[in-house]
Amino acid sequence: MSECLLPSSSPITLRQFDYFVSAVQLGSLSAAARRFGITPSAMSQQIDTLESTLGQKVFDPRSRRSRLTKFGREFFAKALLVVESAGQAIALGQTFGEGVMTVGTTPTIAQKLLAPLIYRMRHEQHIDSIEVRAFTDLREINATLEEGALDVALGPLDQFSSRVVHYLGTEELVVICHPSQRSGFDGSWAQLAEAPWIRSGANSDLTEIVSREAGRAGVRVRFTVRVPDVVTALSLVEYGIGVALVPKMALHGPARRLSIIELSHPIRRELTVQARDKSVQVEKFLEVLTDTDPVGKFEAATMPEIRRHAP
Repeated sequence: MSECLLPSSSPITLRQFDYFVSAVQLGSLSAAARRFGITPSAMSQQIDTLESTLGQKVFDPRSRRSRLTKFGREFFAKALLVVESAGQAIALGQTFGEGVMTVGTTPTIAQKLLAPLIYRMRHEQHIDSIEVRAFTDLREINATLEEGALDVALGPLDQFSSRVVHYLGTEELVVICHPSQRSGFDGSWAQLAEAPWIRSGANSDLTEIVSREAGRAGVRVRFTVRVPDVVTALSLVEYGIGVALVPKMALHGPARRLSIIELSHPIRRELTVQARDKSVQVEKFLEVLTDTDPVGKFEAATMPEIRRHAP
């Protein structure tokens, strides 16, 4: 982190914020000093300077600086935001390129839908530099788009009136299990609630949808395993660890030991493409989408293969 001063009369630097946050996260000044390659005494001196400038103690002197004061706990929450924001700003500066079109989406859409779109963007719209960023957290996609680090976001996104929004289509979501367990389910949520569930992603709407559908049936599901993404969830289901709700398009590809549990009411969700403004690159991307209808064509092409996994 740089030694630049904060935009005020305060002499506190971003480096001191970084030192303090690391000391708290690592549990000691010595561990933080090792991270930054400085001596413990130099680290202690920086914390002394920070406390002197603030006019408050951030560490309890009686704990040998291993425990935060009440002010220190409040200050840490704010300092952490400063460090994270500065890191994001630096990363943006290192990766930003005027000629690069950056597309943010979910891992499943990145793997299953984007390839033909990128092909057409490059060969028909002559956009040669495209970066695809996959997010398991839908809130992070929205936040990254708002920060201006994405040109386009694609997925089951919340809609904002301030954005350019293009309706892409709907995708079906299915509940899957190991084939040996299929006979134990009749498709009712009463039975599904008794099964162990696999939760995909920290802030995925799939979890919210499962809880919502179960709530409508008057039951609650039990999430026993949390995994970072749908691909990992598929692997766990193959081992009979539990059931999971996944996009149907995620089942396309090499044959897997999975079965679809047919629900009485199919679950679908809307997919949209969103941008902060309608730049030339965004207009070209939307033109390709309008001509392609990727979701409809994908579902039509993959339906036989997906059905092969159903009993």
